[in-house]
Amino acid sequence: MGIYFIRAFFILFSTIMGYYCVPDSRFMGSLAGWVGSLLIVGLEILLEKVPLKKLLLGVGGLIVGLITAILLARFFLLIPFDDPEKENYIRFALYFAFSYLGIMIALKGVEELGFVFPFLHGLKEDERLLVVDTSVFIDGRLYDIAKSGFLDYIIVVPKFVIQELHGLSDSSGDMKRQRGRRGLEVLNKLRRDEAIDVKVYDAEYPEIEAVDAKLVKLASDIRANILTNDFNLSKVAEIQNIRVLNLNTLATLMRPKLMSGEEIQLKIVKEGKEAGQGIGYLEDGTMVVVENSARHMGRVKDVIIDSAIQTSTGRIIFAKLK
Repeated sequence: MGIYFIRAFFILFSTIMGYYCVPDSRFMGSLAGWVGSLLIVGLEILLEKVPLKKLLLGVGGLIVGLITAILLARFFLLIPFDDPEKENYIRFALYFAFSYLGIMIALKGVEELGFVFPFLHGLKEDERLLVVDTSVFIDGRLYDIAKSGFLDYIIVVPKFVIQELHGLSDSSGDMKRQRGRRGLEVLNKLRRDEAIDVKVYDAEYPEIEAVDAKLVKLASDIRANILTNDFNLSKVAEIQNIRVLNLNTLATLMRPKLMSGEEIQLKIVKEGKEAGQGIGYLEDGTMVVVENSARHMGRVKDVIIDSAIQTSTGRIIFAKLK
């Protein structure tokens, strides 16, 4: 409420000042003061949407640009000009050009500055950072794991990952659209939960096209680990000495270890590749191949664990009928 009062007072005061400052045409003076104050208030409202750190960077870039323009103007104007108006044109052109360049370079260089001054992104060098891949948001388990307290990290969400999730949610394919929306829903849950420390990092890396390469570059720059479900991304990151946490690997390790000779009850749901084989699944999704059980498809049978193998896609258990 106080902000609206200050704005109203500023507009009224500017209108009155315009009235008294232009005695020859008080109406035009008042109008100029009123319109000018509205423009300033509108600019202030627009600046509210700009993050404070970027605003400070922009102001710093403006100052550096103006100082550069002043120095260059003094250098160029060592050459005398017959027409003083040309000097003013040169000064104006330099001030205008370098003010623009200073602001834009400062805003676009926020990622590089963030590596020298981590506080620009709200990060500290001694913090444990975890850069999250798009595949983890799509997976849907991240919020529950973070809520349980097993992730003792600050979760860093790159801006390009959010853009990829938005692209999936707007996809024409039904499956991709559902996955994208689920990822955005998980992200919103994380950001709304005050107990979970989530920071959105606005690094872009326009010179790099692949999202995986951007993730590896970001993790390397801010000395963070990567959380992913992508096997290829894990290998690329490990080659560059970046620690990778893989949710699928964690899920595999958390599955109960069934020993050879142990008896379980299993529903045979379909036939296997080999003749007579039947296939069932444990509650965690592990596939169990049972010999000579195809004829019992659709029924729950007692089976005895024989052996198990670990593949790149998960664990496969072999069993036989009791």
